[in-house]
Amino acid sequence: MKILLINPTLASPVVGLDRFIKAPPLGLMSIAGTVPDHEVEILDLKYRKLLKRSVRKKISRADVVGVTCLTPSYSATLKLCQIAKEEGVPTIVGGYHPTLVPEIVEKPEIDYIIRGEGELTFPQLIDAISKGTGLDDVLGVSYTQNGAVYHNPPRPLIEDLDTLPFPRRDLVRHNYYTYFGSSVDVLESARGCAHDCHFCCVIQFHQRKWRKKSPERVIQELQQMNPRRSWFIFQDSEFTLSMKRVKRICDLIIEHGLENKWYSAQGRVDDVVKHSDVVDRMAEAGFKMLFIGIESIFQKSLEKIGKKITIDQIKEAVKILHDHGISIFGSIIIGNIGESKEDVRKTIRFARELDIDIMQFTPLTPYPQTRLFKEAMEKGWIKDPNYDNWNLCQPIMATPDLSIEDIHDLVIEAYRNFYLEGFRTNFLLRGGKRMAQRQFRWFWRMMPEFLANSVPAIFKFVQDLSKRN
Repeated sequence: MKILLINPTLASPVVGLDRFIKAPPLGLMSIAGTVPDHEVEILDLKYRKLLKRSVRKKISRADVVGVTCLTPSYSATLKLCQIAKEEGVPTIVGGYHPTLVPEIVEKPEIDYIIRGEGELTFPQLIDAISKGTGLDDVLGVSYTQNGAVYHNPPRPLIEDLDTLPFPRRDLVRHNYYTYFGSSVDVLESARGCAHDCHFCCVIQFHQRKWRKKSPERVIQELQQMNPRRSWFIFQDSEFTLSMKRVKRICDLIIEHGLENKWYSAQGRVDDVVKHSDVVDRMAEAGFKMLFIGIESIFQKSLEKIGKKITIDQIKEAVKILHDHGISIFGSIIIGNIGESKEDVRKTIRFARELDIDIMQFTPLTPYPQTRLFKEAMEKGWIKDPNYDNWNLCQPIMATPDLSIEDIHDLVIEAYRNFYLEGFRTNFLLRGGKRMAQRQFRWFWRMMPEFLANSVPAIFKFVQDLSKRN
């Protein structure tokens, strides 16, 4: 069969960090690896936008179309599925949104949805479609038949991730993906998260379990990645959960001569503080950036969202990382419940005082099935039900203290304050300071591409964000 896998663009014109991070669609690459006996093509519309007629032509040539769907790409997914239906091509939708909102299978554009992980479900579903057999035994699938809706029992999580086939990197190798202006390739070393942040849908998708690949398997995947790319990014929800394992991965990176890459991952400040010796090994192995959730300067807010870190840990983690030449990509939530406008502004100032290198300011967003979502629904806080706007850029809920307009203005204020106001004295000097530090010599190589490609995008992003719907 000819299988076309599509990564849709976001429906909203305010695409946030998609302007700066264009990464390979690892989920689709992993799914493609599960059907070696079929002809598979990946169409990444986030990387390259095509005219509608070009998309239709590609869809019409396929026997099956599979679309990965995040919440803000929901309507874009439906449009793609509608084209497929018009061309008589069966549609399969997978990813976070259909897992969290399985009732979307009732949409006439969608034939099947895959709930949860797809590596075992997808090839079984493809086999059933190609042979025209029933779906009773296909766990994790939802579908409609003769006007009735069926949600098959969930498929158990894949316990041994080392048994998974390798991602089909060859299907996107011709695409030039970028990370803040520099070239990038991606991988995962683990899935899920063991923590319980109330706004996070990762724990819902992965059933509150954390599973890992062996360090040896991680090295095998690193060896298969594009050697011409500058950044290798771990897409784990929490790379630092087991720092003993992180050290083993770093040891193997050095042992196999792979430390000449720039590595980036997502971690927690408490892991950094408790295991600063491992951070030292991470720096030796080539880790140049860590994404950390700061979220707020107020301890009450951190406790409210279930973050379970302290302000002192945040400050200490920032110092440890910078002392080791590791830049910081920080994230702060705008509109935490219980915070006033002035509280939010104090957190914005806190981010600048911490000397964070790159910041993301996201309005509090209650993704389906999260604890925050349930509370927001009960209390009527959600003001914008249009999933297109659930993109971590535009606010869609109010709080008892802030209106949706207040949060919108504060998000713009945060980005302007951090990136644009006093651009020369704040942002450029921050980069100049990094390049003057011995442990940040690598920054010299990154800065020209960052200034040329990312800085203009930052200005455009803030401009787009300022436009009210």
